[in-house]
Amino acid sequence: MGSDAQNAGVFRFCPKCGAAAMRTVSSKLLQCQACGFELFLNPAASVAGVIVDARGRIVVLVRGREPAIGRWDLPGGFVDPGETAEQALQREVREEVGLDVTAMRYLGSWPNVYEYGGVQYRTLDFGFLCEAPDAARARPADSEVESVLLVPPEEVDIGRFAFASVGRIVAEYLRVRRTRTATESPESGHVRE
Repeated sequence: MGSDAQNAGVFRFCPKCGAAAMRTVSSKLLQCQACGFELFLNPAASVAGVIVDARGRIVVLVRGREPAIGRWDLPGGFVDPGETAEQALQREVREEVGLDVTAMRYLGSWPNVYEYGGVQYRTLDFGFLCEAPDAARARPADSEVESVLLVPPEEVDIGRFAFASVGRIVAEYLRVRRTRTATESPESGHVRE
């Protein structure tokens, strides 16, 4: 069942008048047939960070909670009200693996569907390449994280990531890394002009 049809069943009661009269108008709009209240199901903003240690290994989390317990993930999470994406990522990285992000570069954004508690939430996941001193010291600092892996880029299995959007963020990082590596002179380590 698609997320729109499933969520229409979850959101039957109007949050304004309480009537069991919510009807799907479009993929992002439910409307109460009793009072006319409109509930927009716009995507929630979330962030994920690719953090690389001094040896080039990627900090990968093993999820300690549902959804997708035991699957791979990147440090990150939902943006809280009043936060920027960058502030949210700094907070999430500190909460999840105890690292302080000192710089970040935007990689892109990817849509996702995040199922939790019987509801399928549409998200827009913003990916960043992050600098964090002592990245190799990343440790689980939150119950959402079962363990932390340091995975060499050549050993990354995109299919092991819990969410397709996070896999796409990692794939984008790997693409950028390959492009950057191809433009470096092997003799000097400098970028070719």
